Amino acid sequence: MFNMESTNTYKLLLALLVAVAFGFSSCAEDIVETDEELIPYFDLFAAEAAKRGITVDYEAARIEGLFQDIGGGNTLGQCFRNSDKPRKVIIDIDYWENSSEPEREFLIFHELGHCFLDRDHLDDTKPNSNVCVSIMHATPQSCQFSLTDENREEYLDELFNF
Repeated sequence: MFNMESTNTYKLLLALLVAVAFGFSSCAEDIVETDEELIPYFDLFAAEAAKRGITVDYEAARIEGLFQDIGGGNTLGQCFRNSDKPRKVIIDIDYWENSSEPEREFLIFHELGHCFLDRDHLDDTKPNSNVCVSIMHATPQSCQFSLTDENREEYLDELFNF
């Protein structure tokens, strides 16, 4: 039996269920999460920023860190910026598993330089040398770079005080 009133109620309930389901799925996309193994490096970035008067709040800035198989090429990490979704620091899992502590720190600081500090690449070199002036250089071929105990503070000062 066809009843117009029950059909309208059915349509209203269906529309409500679709709206609720869509609301839950869009909320899930807004959750900011970082892979456990990356958290100490994100915390270190925040601590170094704080030493230089910069407050880092990843939740407020909507930045998360994730491992993925980036595969191929020389891409070790990426920063995805999107005003509608959390910014994502993506780290190539294969590179991470085979990298040293200074290499990991460099990669996280470089990608957070993009995602948190909105820095672009800087391939300038120090006078009369091919040594990078910034942790934000584009590729290993652009200049000579090695993050060491001796030059760490200088590179971090440049990163946060650009």
